[in-house]
Amino acid sequence: MAKKRNTRMRTGHGTIKCRGTRRCLRNGAETGDLWGIRVTVANAQRVEVKDMAENINDAMSLTDTDVIAAWRALEGEIVDALMQGNRVSLGNLGTLSLEVGTATRKSADEELRNTEIVAKGITFRSSKNLTQQISGLAFEWDGVVKQPLADEALTEALDDYFAQHEYITVRNYAMLCRCSLSTARRHIAEMLADGRLAKSGIAKGLYKRNG
Repeated sequence: MAKKRNTRMRTGHGTIKCRGTRRCLRNGAETGDLWGIRVTVANAQRVEVKDMAENINDAMSLTDTDVIAAWRALEGEIVDALMQGNRVSLGNLGTLSLEVGTATRKSADEELRNTEIVAKGITFRSSKNLTQQISGLAFEWDGVVKQPLADEALTEALDDYFAQHEYITVRNYAMLCRCSLSTARRHIAEMLADGRLAKSGIAKGLYKRNG
């Protein structure tokens, strides 16, 4: 029996629905407009390696297992290259590179110690080819604008969250409180400073409630 073709990734590039969340603007005091809209893709699906493996299987004489094994090996090579401080070219996709910085802000005349240099994350720079492709995408506004939670509702939402979870991340906080990642980081930093949250000690980026 012929294998049923997986068409999930082969439906073409249709119009992408978007929605927004009201957020406070950093430069609002200068412009007089204290609120803006952060636009995001609505109802984005998570595409797993196994989904892409099935599509590659349809197009080439490779099994899903072969594709996934090759991907895992490639993952390892990419991580090794990044851990050595190298840039990794992903062909027509773009380039990955290690982003480094200092744990605290330093002035130009301050001495910088080796231990103060930290990894900030991984930067992806899309290729010219990919940039040109995404520039041609069409978008549709669905008219939905979520309001950030007020202080009282925010406290209640966090109470409900921590009643079911031990730790929260910046992304969890942003989704829960309907705010941008930068706002979520700022709020978490404030709660760390006043003792409402503490770093987990298990892994970077996990925060637990004090008390």
